[in-house]
This record gives sequence, C-alpha cells and structure tokens, in this order.
Amino acid sequence: MSVPDRYILEVTMLGPSGAGKTSLLASMYVQYSSVIGATDLDLTPVGDTAVRLTDVVATLKSLSRSVQVRDAVANTAALDLHRYEIAVGRKDKNPRFVLRFTDYAGGLLRDLNGNPVAQGVRTALAESPVIILAVDTPALVEGDGRYHEHINAPYLMYEQVKQILRSDDRPRLLLVVPLKCEKYVATEHGATQLLDRVRTGYKPLFDHIAHASVQSRVGCVVVPVQTTGSIVFSSISDPADGQLRFHYRSRRPGAEYRPVHTDRPLRYALRFALNVYRRERRGFWRETFDGMFGHDEALQRAIAQFTEGTVNGPGIEVVQPHPHLSAPTVERA
Repeated sequence: MSVPDRYILEVTMLGPSGAGKTSLLASMYVQYSSVIGATDLDLTPVGDTAVRLTDVVATLKSLSRSVQVRDAVANTAALDLHRYEIAVGRKDKNPRFVLRFTDYAGGLLRDLNGNPVAQGVRTALAESPVIILAVDTPALVEGDGRYHEHINAPYLMYEQVKQILRSDDRPRLLLVVPLKCEKYVATEHGATQLLDRVRTGYKPLFDHIAHASVQSRVGCVVVPVQTTGSIVFSSISDPADGQLRFHYRSRRPGAEYRPVHTDRPLRYALRFALNVYRRERRGFWRETFDGMFGHDEALQRAIAQFTEGTVNGPGIEVVQPHPHLSAPTVERA
C-alpha cells in the first residue's frame, strides 16, 4: 500500500522508558476493531504493523494470567525507532491518509550527542500533529509523588513540548495518557484523584500550553488507559543496588486480558487528524476530487460515528479545547 508522504500524519509517543508506550500502541490496535462496529470506517495495518503489535498483545495476555507479574513487555531497545502505520479510509475504498505511530526508547530524549536515531525521534515529534505523552501512573501517585520526577521526568517532557511548539505554528493535539492505572481508576473518586495528580505533576507543561501565545494552536486531553485491565500495581522495593522496582500482580489467577478505554486516544487522534488532513494536507486537486465523488462527506460521517462520546468518562478531561477536536458536522445519510 503506497500513500504519498503528504498524506502520512505522524502520531509520536512522548514519555520515559518503561512507561508503557509500546503496550499502549498494541492495546489500541487490538481494541479498535471491536469498537468500529457497523460504521463505514476502515483502519488497516500497513506492512508488518499487525505482526509486531500482535506479538506484544500475546505477551500482555500471558502476563494477565500470571499471579505475580515477573516479566513485562520488553522495553524498546535504546537504539531502536519503530514505526507502526494504520491506513484510514472507508470500508472497501482506498485509504485517504495514514496515521504513522512512532515509538522509541524513552532514553533517547536524554541523548545530547545527536545520534541518527535520536534525530529521527526529534524529527517525528516536530512533524506530529498528534503527540501522546505516556505517564507512568504508579510513579506519579505512590509515595505522594516522590518517584514522579525520577521516573516520568516531567520537566524534560515540558522542555520537549516547548521545543516542538517553538518550531512552527501548526495545530497540535497533546494527549496525556496515564498508563498502568488499573488500581487508581477502579472508582470514579479514584479517577478524579488521578486527574488532580496529573494536573499537579505536569503543571508547568499545562501552564505553558495555556499561555496566550500558545493556547490557540494546542488542544490537550487527559485520557487514562488500562492497557491490560487485569494487572494492578502492588508495591515498590528499593534493593541494595539502589534500583527502584515497581511490582505488579494479576487481579486473580487466570485473569483475562481486558484493556479498557484504549480506543479513546485513537478516537481523539482520528478526530484531530481528519481535520488536519481536510484543512491542511489534501491540496486543491484532492479536495476537488473528494467533493465530486462524495469521499469527503462520507469519511467525515464515518469518523464522526466512531468518535461520538469521546469527551466523557471518569478521569477524562479536555484540558484545552481546539477547533480540530470538534466532531465533523455532516448531514446524516
């Protein structure tokens, strides 16, 4: 499947090593097919995307069945940069654009030597209309947040976002996604408390995007995601070697892998990406073609169906609205 570069929309992960970026991508992939339903929307993995993410899902399912979770999805290797592509269009029609998710080892954000892989991450971030900031929730919450700066590096994330926004004036969507949050969102009260923690833990970042010179071009949504639904935080140990270890357990022996709300970031990303595609990427000739053959209205309708209800739910908050977050307004067929 060949799509011109101008129709490839970057969605780049931002976050520390071990936060769960790859697990989020895999869980998003496995859940979207079950929530598309009867809509006229088609999301098609490109190349080896399906194989690689399916392998990660198999690991997550195995972990869910364990009582004590001793293994994990392997961190992305320090020198690796992985791209996963999902073509977006209508059922039985040629795709209109591609969402390209870029995943990488979080340690590359600390790289000051400018190696080619680190430069590839910076380029992907600079080109991304949608950025997903992964948050290690136990590190944010446990010990009254004492591990947050060490693990989540919120000031480094703040500096990265500042650099991205300084590069140009294009519209951006920042999705702040607390992961490994199964323990904390079990009740509506817990989800609200988590949201408060996110606001506090990333206050400099939120203050920056709310500044008058930035606010109009950046949308921001907090969306907690349970990438397994069955593995919960258990405890933290600090062995003699000084390496903090976060321990997890399955809710019960043989628990099923049941991701929760992993479709939500995809819904927001699609809504924003569609508006970027329509208003900035198509160009005159494709816009004319789409209008003549009804592709534009039909795709808007399909994505509008898929993204209905994305602004509601415990712990979910549109921190900063943006016109591109508005659902497409089309006449119902």
